Amino acid sequence: MSRLSVFSLFIMFAAWIITSAGCRDQGGTAQEGTAQLDNSWFVGALPSSIRLDPVSGKIIEDRPDIYQMRPLGNLLERNWVYDGDTVRLHAARGEYVSFQLVIGRAAHDTLKNIFVEMAPFSISGKNLEYDPKLFLEWSVRVRAISSGYDISSYGPGWYPDALIPFEAIQADSRTGRLVYPLTLPDFRNNIDEQRYLLVWVDQFVPFNREKAPPGVYNSVVKVQVDGSIKMLPVVLKVWDFAVPRENRLTGNIQQSGFVRRLDKDRELELYQLFKRHRVIPTDPSYRPQYSVSSSGKLTIDWSDFDARLKKYFTGQAFTANYGYQGPSYGEPIEIFVLPFNCARHEASRGGWPDVGGAENEQKPANRAIYISAIKQVREHVLSMVDADKIRLVVFQNGLDESYFPEAWDRMVYYGKLFKEYFPEAAYRVDGGYSKEAMEVIHEAIDYWCCHSVGYNMDTVEEYRKLGIEDWVYGPILYERRGNSGVGSSTFIDLELTNERVISWACWKYRTLTWCSWGIGSQWSPAWYSPETWKHVIRRQEQDTYFRSYNGNGQVVYAPGVVPSVNVICPSIRLKNMRDGVEEYEYFRLLTSLDGNADRADAVVNKIINRPFGRQSLGNLDVWNHNPEDWDAARIEVGELIEQAAAR
Repeated sequence: MSRLSVFSLFIMFAAWIITSAGCRDQGGTAQEGTAQLDNSWFVGALPSSIRLDPVSGKIIEDRPDIYQMRPLGNLLERNWVYDGDTVRLHAARGEYVSFQLVIGRAAHDTLKNIFVEMAPFSISGKNLEYDPKLFLEWSVRVRAISSGYDISSYGPGWYPDALIPFEAIQADSRTGRLVYPLTLPDFRNNIDEQRYLLVWVDQFVPFNREKAPPGVYNSVVKVQVDGSIKMLPVVLKVWDFAVPRENRLTGNIQQSGFVRRLDKDRELELYQLFKRHRVIPTDPSYRPQYSVSSSGKLTIDWSDFDARLKKYFTGQAFTANYGYQGPSYGEPIEIFVLPFNCARHEASRGGWPDVGGAENEQKPANRAIYISAIKQVREHVLSMVDADKIRLVVFQNGLDESYFPEAWDRMVYYGKLFKEYFPEAAYRVDGGYSKEAMEVIHEAIDYWCCHSVGYNMDTVEEYRKLGIEDWVYGPILYERRGNSGVGSSTFIDLELTNERVISWACWKYRTLTWCSWGIGSQWSPAWYSPETWKHVIRRQEQDTYFRSYNGNGQVVYAPGVVPSVNVICPSIRLKNMRDGVEEYEYFRLLTSLDGNADRADAVVNKIINRPFGRQSLGNLDVWNHNPEDWDAARIEVGELIEQAAAR
């Protein structure tokens, strides 16, 4: 019998002893057997949709002074997933479900030798195939609010965000190695007067019904502090349906050069981490080496390109062959941005292939080189990918957000080349393009990635009639129009629901997908300073303008910064982004079963209004700010799907 199986039996037996004895501590959680009650510390649980200030114990999202919302009160005592005794969760097959374990100290003494374990969920004596995954929550300190969010920022303070996998922490000093022991306060995080230690719990439910039959599963969290043990029962209801392996929404985060510059092992780690969160990392800088002979013949060297990327195209990178388990098992990456580029308008070089600037790129010899590249890329890439499963996207950074007629003419030129020589690829332009621009470019483009500030439905509908499929990117909350200065919604000091809204909005607007800028823009320094895009602007005859954003363009944390933590760590914001994508799949499933979107739309419309476009400017209440209502809506749709599937 494995060590984990022995632990599972021990926990189940201990839980029975506890229940039989009726022995409960002051916090309502189980106290082991005959152990003397230790009131110097306590355990509890919180939903995954909120954050806790590790010093004050206040719920960060409890801000009725900013939003129209119900006061949340003291959720440490009880909340919508924790009744003061037991945690209760709901999930479909093929998805993750989460909650947060809270360990608090009632006195000023440091809690030492903290150990946390959780038994596998079981039903009728059979364990789920996948064990619960535990993460230590690391808090970052916001010292100044994100620029432009004077009202809606939650302000300076400590924010739980980075999630360190427990397997990356060597907590047991008995091994005699360099360790990261768990203490409260956490000596590595170095938070003065920290009173609460938080552990994020992820549970993946297998996709196959025979491995996760519907029903109620049980587990127990065991927390030990200096030999004193407390336990927290956890109940999971698994519905009788599965979230598909295919990622239909294909929400993606783009950062040119970021993924490609990682070494191959880190690259695989990042791709797998994002696959588990149903979000796609995209990097347009995967460009193979090439040469052009004196006669103009283009030769492309595919060796490094194939060695790095083929496993992602085939889906092999997301199988047990590469150590993967989780959602979308065996499925390929759903979007790949092809290597093509062109020089910016004012530049003479910079394209792939490089055929000169705007004045030279259309000359016959240069045109022939570019066409040859298109043909060769098409032939080679289509030999490895299933174009029905992977969206092949052309994004030319040299024409990104270009709002002048000369650039529009170049978009038409390149767009028509791809339509003729690579019809399986989709040509994408990013930005807020006017009707004047669209009249010029609409026949040459396939995707319009529209900034959220310009995503007005009357315009979107008009462009859809022209055959253009729309994406959306940028901030979700608009306190003012100036908030449009970034391409991401991933702010640490704004409401956590920001990360779920964009997927719900894509359902509401029937948007093809969403895109966000920035995977790890702050990367290593982010552990200790969340400020991204921090700079000073000086303009003639104007005051100096300071700008910084907390967490914008950054959803993962670098390995090798915190001692002993040598893996890429996800953020709580990425987890909530994942929840939004899973919920989008719920809406799609319910619509498919019903034969119409009426019931799915009714649930969505109770939660969000119209967060994009001109009508959202200055309106902070464009969605429901009660996190309990969001989580209740998820359960409501899950119950509807199970009932509809049983018909």
